Amino acid sequence: MRKRLNKWSTTTLLVALAASVSLAGCSNEAKPESKETKEATATQGPKLNKAAKIRIAVPDNAGVKGYEQGASANDNQFLNMIKEKTGYTNIEWNVIPTANQLDTYNLMFASGDVYDLIYTNDLNIFKRFSAQGALLPVDDAIKQFGSEVDKLVTENAWTAVSLEGKKYAIPVPPFQKFENVDLGAGFLARQDWMDKLGLKAPKNLDELYTFLKTMKDKDPSGKGTIPYVAAAGNNGNPLDGLDVITAAFGMSGINNLAVPFIVKDGKLVDAQDVNLKDLLTYLNKLYKEGLIDNEYLFNKTQQVTEKMSSGKAAAVYAGYWDPATYQAGLSKTDANAKLSFLPTVEGKDGQKGYAMPAPVSNFYIIPKSSKNANEAVDLLNTYLKDKDLQKFVNFGKEGVHYDMVNGALSPKKPAYDQIIYKLYYRMWNTPDIWLPNALLGGYEPAMKSFAQAGAQLTAFNINQYRPQTEVELAKGRALIDLRNEYVAKIINGALPLTALDEYFKKADAAGRQDVIKASQDWFTKEGKAIYDKLNKK
Repeated sequence: MRKRLNKWSTTTLLVALAASVSLAGCSNEAKPESKETKEATATQGPKLNKAAKIRIAVPDNAGVKGYEQGASANDNQFLNMIKEKTGYTNIEWNVIPTANQLDTYNLMFASGDVYDLIYTNDLNIFKRFSAQGALLPVDDAIKQFGSEVDKLVTENAWTAVSLEGKKYAIPVPPFQKFENVDLGAGFLARQDWMDKLGLKAPKNLDELYTFLKTMKDKDPSGKGTIPYVAAAGNNGNPLDGLDVITAAFGMSGINNLAVPFIVKDGKLVDAQDVNLKDLLTYLNKLYKEGLIDNEYLFNKTQQVTEKMSSGKAAAVYAGYWDPATYQAGLSKTDANAKLSFLPTVEGKDGQKGYAMPAPVSNFYIIPKSSKNANEAVDLLNTYLKDKDLQKFVNFGKEGVHYDMVNGALSPKKPAYDQIIYKLYYRMWNTPDIWLPNALLGGYEPAMKSFAQAGAQLTAFNINQYRPQTEVELAKGRALIDLRNEYVAKIINGALPLTALDEYFKKADAAGRQDVIKASQDWFTKEGKAIYDKLNKK
């Protein structure tokens, strides 16, 4: 079992140094070093170079529309304040297109011209490069320069980034709770239409079918209501956006993996072997009857937003951050439109709930060939020590970008909207930072609705702790593409359900069983202990 890093402390040198200077003034005779001085010297470790050029990479954000006039990625009030307050004056900030993160970092590692600190929200990027041995263990740097970091990282988060006892990332744990409920994405529906049709929140799959069919048949929009809309066109995964349904089959949050592992009867198994046939039977029925948007396989996020905002669709799997956008559009055409989050739908054997919040929301990874790893960790640690700096980076300047109204932050428009790019410089997320940001973003009504629907993120996901094996790296993409092809065609009726047998044969020939065996070996050695400890019902 991996162990969490112990807290560390550094012995103070001031008294010992003062004493040695005083003694030197009284005598020319060499004095032997005291035990305390030797121990203090030993704990100093390597020196930091504050003038080092620290190259940082962060993913772009769709909410950022650009920089304020006169500002740029490497010349703006937020980065300049970070430089001033931390003392690291030679920071280079690089914003990487989200869609190209993997390609960008593949080229970077291949060339050897690396960033010193990479901030990513993509678990697969961490898994891929840690499995390839391309990342630097951060244990020593955290021990010497990361005391503030270590205070904020949970045991679960350290476990998720550890391999064979070493930590290969600095994990940023998620802090998204409201009224003591973990927030994320859930079943969002038109509450006003439910009230009009006398519909209650569906509790199981049969009731969900009736709910969607009623929305289609009664057509509360008056323009051909789409009962359920989703976007599988973002990355070609036909199960994307269907978590309201896949959760009832034990496959929420894992359908983007080469092999979606679950723990069943104390063993690591492929969820496809257990649940895929029943899931596709249900989805094919919904699709055939027009209860899922027949364009969903090609929809992208933009199309989902348009269909919800214009009043065409009745339900969607959405994040707590989405209703504010949908509602803004709906209010232009229907003043009575109301969106509510609904409880999770239960499967036939009691399965329900979306994947628990990942133990890590974002990863700081350091390439093994970084020349300034210690400085990068110290920069992050120094940022975390300065609460005023964090407040400025997250909210801007009081009186300019926001006002305090009845003890709460209130944005000053348009000044606040002009500094949304500050998201790129928010180096950490804590509850006292996250909640004001969420309120400033106008998410409170949706957060209340999500919390009122009850605990939803309850399904333990062993894949959040499972390392990516070499065989998965080599064969994973082909397995994902193969599954996407067969699943899409079975759902839309282009292939019969019996084609699943052919799919499994091809998947096994393409390496599925090899991936299963490698991860089952890990589960036997390490994973079961992690599961038994962390899967607390």
